[in-house]
Amino acid sequence: MRKESRIRILPESLANQIAAGEVVQRPASVLKELVENSIDAGAERVEIDLESGGAARVQVVDDGHGMSEDDALLCLERHATSKIATDWDLGRIATLGFRGEALPSIAAVSKMTITTRRPGDDLGTEVRVEGGKLLRVTEMGAAPGARVEVRSLFFNVPARRKFLKRKETELARCLEVANQAAMANPNVSFVLRHGKRALLDLDASGGLMARAAQLVGEAAASHLLKIPRAASENMTFSGWAGAPGLNRSTRDAQYLFVNGRPIRDRLFVHAAYAAYRSFLPVKRHPVFILFLDMPPEDVDVNVHPAKQEVRFRFASSVYDLVRDSVAAVLGARPESVRRDFAHQGVRHAAPGVAAEEGVAPALLGGGGYFGDRAVAGDYGASSDESASGAQRPASDPGAMDPAPSAPMTPPESTAPSPIERMLEPPHPADPVVLSQCRYLGQWEECFLLFASSQGLVLVDQHAAHERVLYNRFRDQFREGRVDSQACLVPEEIRLRPEEALSIEAHRDDLLRSGFELECAGPGEYRIQAVPALLADRDPAGAVRQIVEGLADLEQPVSFADLIDGIIARMSCKGAVKAAQAMRPEQVAALVEELEKTPGRWTCPHGRPVMLVMGADPVRRRFLRS
Repeated sequence: MRKESRIRILPESLANQIAAGEVVQRPASVLKELVENSIDAGAERVEIDLESGGAARVQVVDDGHGMSEDDALLCLERHATSKIATDWDLGRIATLGFRGEALPSIAAVSKMTITTRRPGDDLGTEVRVEGGKLLRVTEMGAAPGARVEVRSLFFNVPARRKFLKRKETELARCLEVANQAAMANPNVSFVLRHGKRALLDLDASGGLMARAAQLVGEAAASHLLKIPRAASENMTFSGWAGAPGLNRSTRDAQYLFVNGRPIRDRLFVHAAYAAYRSFLPVKRHPVFILFLDMPPEDVDVNVHPAKQEVRFRFASSVYDLVRDSVAAVLGARPESVRRDFAHQGVRHAAPGVAAEEGVAPALLGGGGYFGDRAVAGDYGASSDESASGAQRPASDPGAMDPAPSAPMTPPESTAPSPIERMLEPPHPADPVVLSQCRYLGQWEECFLLFASSQGLVLVDQHAAHERVLYNRFRDQFREGRVDSQACLVPEEIRLRPEEALSIEAHRDDLLRSGFELECAGPGEYRIQAVPALLADRDPAGAVRQIVEGLADLEQPVSFADLIDGIIARMSCKGAVKAAQAMRPEQVAALVEELEKTPGRWTCPHGRPVMLVMGADPVRRRFLRS
């Protein structure tokens, strides 16, 4: 007697609903597929209308090349597409949509109407589908292009519909899709309406920078630093990176594109964040707009049902190109100041000091220091006046913690106080060059005051010195110029088997960085030598941190990146303290070193190095405006 089979073929309607679950997760998924089709169709204008966050209605109208009646019917068949024809095409995808599953999957879980006409045709076609079933095909007049209306999403799959979020949440996801598409296609006009309210109205007349200003805001766009086009192994990379002072509590202003396709790629994001590592406070996120172009055969866009993730053929090269390009623009030295400050009395000597004619001082005021009287030496050493002074307590907000546990920038939901609105980082378009400013003195034994053309400049002496030391130590490690010092008493450290394998795989990197480890048995190592910079620190702790960093072997992170945390702590320990008096000659030495230091936006932990208070707010408070 034959037993009943436990394996069965699913009905077509049920199979279509399951397939739709891979492509259609929420209204934003529908919008993404429809907008991509419009862009692939050569549209110059895309209009989006939503109701109830898209759950009730998503409509996309474009002026692209449209479809014939036959194509309008074929596009609703599974695995039907105009984008690819052979397996050769699949390896060289140059369009946004290509799977041939989006429209039939959406139609299977909604009530869909497609109205389309090719520019050369007299009449267009309207196709109505409900739950995957064709209801009607009508020949009718229509504007050139296509209009796709999707109503009652998941009306026939109540289990999926109940998992949709509030309409505000779904609308936010739809806006994110529209923003990404608009940023990638500045030559296309975009309009998005929710109900009767227009939320986006972007024209195509201004180019990419104008589009960026429309999406991230004029004020934020003015803080974007242009990344010069860089090339490596058939790849080109360009875009804009936000100055470190332009940071947010969320990742909502980050745009990543590969061959014009908006993506969410862990490697791409990790590379960008690696460049910002020493510029941002914890829990703050940078703003960037990054474009990577490469031959289609070097990137696999067919690894995710929604086409949001990609896989690179040369992942390490992509990582290095993105990280190095972003880091270069963040670490670039600022251009010379745009306004001359000489007429503001910079050449006047301090009381009791005779100025030599024709000699321009490096610092003036606050003690009357002149550049030719500089005292060489370590400006980080304690001065005679402060050697016996009490240190600032750890609870003091001016003290520098090695790893701040909370972001220094107030969250967007917190209204800044008047003084916080007056004190801002220097604008990237008008940088402060301290060597061309007038030194006024030290305040609270923590902040150095300078008069500049931009206003009153406050410099955090600890943050400034910390940045100088961090760059110096980091360059030594990365260039292999680290002096090694033998341990008087070798420390022992025990590692797990997988950690020992990582150490063995990176033994050469460790030696170049000044670490010498001797295997004393399975998982046991003796630390024979460490970098001289770490001689009086915690060698075992440094090795332990490196081992933990090596655990994530999937990321193409260089060994130099792994020790950045150690370098940051070394810099913090060695920098001049927040409660330490500084003589003018020490300030001059610090300014000289800081002027030669790239990336002097922040300390390695993200605290600002300098803030500027303009004259206008002060004048207004004195009723002089």
